[in-house]
Amino acid sequence: MTAGDPPKRSRRAAAIWIVLAVAFAARATILVLAGIATADPRVHHSPDTKAYVALAEELHASARFQRGGEPEIVRTPGYPLLLLPGIALGKLEATTVALQIVLSCLTVYLVYRICLALFGRTAVALLGAALYALEPLSIIYSSILLTETLFTFTTALFLYCLVGYLKGGGPLGLVVAAVALAASAYVRPVSYFLPLVVGLGLLVRAAFTRPIRRRLFVHAGVFFAVAMGLVAAWQVRNAALTGYGGFSAIADANLYFYQAASVLAADEDSSYYEMQKRMGYRDEEVYLREHPEQANWTRAQRYRHMGRKGREILIRHPMTYAKIHVKGMARALLDPGAFEYLKLFKAYPQSGGLLGVVVDKGVVSAARTLYDEQPRVFWSNLGLGVVLGVYLLFGAISLFFRSVRKHTGAVACALVALYFLVLSGGPHALGRFRHPIMPVICILAAAGMAGLTRRFRRKTDA
Repeated sequence: MTAGDPPKRSRRAAAIWIVLAVAFAARATILVLAGIATADPRVHHSPDTKAYVALAEELHASARFQRGGEPEIVRTPGYPLLLLPGIALGKLEATTVALQIVLSCLTVYLVYRICLALFGRTAVALLGAALYALEPLSIIYSSILLTETLFTFTTALFLYCLVGYLKGGGPLGLVVAAVALAASAYVRPVSYFLPLVVGLGLLVRAAFTRPIRRRLFVHAGVFFAVAMGLVAAWQVRNAALTGYGGFSAIADANLYFYQAASVLAADEDSSYYEMQKRMGYRDEEVYLREHPEQANWTRAQRYRHMGRKGREILIRHPMTYAKIHVKGMARALLDPGAFEYLKLFKAYPQSGGLLGVVVDKGVVSAARTLYDEQPRVFWSNLGLGVVLGVYLLFGAISLFFRSVRKHTGAVACALVALYFLVLSGGPHALGRFRHPIMPVICILAAAGMAGLTRRFRRKTDA
């Protein structure tokens, strides 16, 4: 019986159900262990969870997306909608985590299908799915009430539809990709610029296709129109209700309280956290003491001011911020994520921690502090760091294989991952920002492992 025989292909295809069962078991086990160890549903919360829950409760009570009686312009409605079933049932944590485990397992399946579409080999597809099924970040964040799991699912769905189109699929798949990408922006606004990037990429592909096919240009235009049209609808809503013309004011708040604060702290050689406190981060009273003229301003006016001020500070100190941003990219890519496991078991504080030390003094100083003061935290990060290193190593190796580079879909996946990595930089970057990149890393790592295995077999057979 050859590798291509139907019975063998059938057995391999059926193996995906085993992989999905493993994925479900890994995520459910963490949930059960956290419940046994803490018996506290609040361990599933993070500092950002409160805002999302408040918005979901308002949606449930009044069908309006607002906070304090005013239309909300900071958070977007994607994740609060996922919280609605839990609020309606009165079991927020249990219901939401159950939904997130399902979404995470569906993402495992999407990784399988993307691998299959790219490389045409069930073994590689199963390996990619298995890597994501056991990927530490995807496991832990399915148990935390944050946007990560839903955002990664919508992003993976977008990539699956995009790869299918690039492999010769019809324009309907590209329309679904546009809808999925717009949905991801409603979950986390970091996707806001991605329709433009992908649209330009599709135009370049159309221009270099020989013979030139006009329909490819039409497809690119339709993709951009659908994705940006859906996103622009929320901007129209914001402008009509509040006068704020942006998609989400979180970008302005981050510019001021994170990026600008980190630059000012570096310029004054002071603490990053202390600078945030001085600027009034999470404390409106302190902020208004610094800006008394804004006491009667609307929220939209305040956020527009924060955005302008933040940009001015960054423009005045471009090199200072460039260094901070690149360090943040490295942190997002290389942070093992053990802190989130420890938080779930109440072994590490929910906020604060060592991020300030990392921003102020660098990763080496933070690691030394951990080794001296919290050895358990140090060794858990080291262990998960080794696992992450394996994923990244084989993912990087795959890029040296022509069988990977020749696939337009694989290149598109890698570029989307790079987009998220670049935009994830900055002083607030952590391992959680790598979450939507991990499906792509698992896909590439599976290709890298398979490529090395083939080369080794050829050498041994020779």
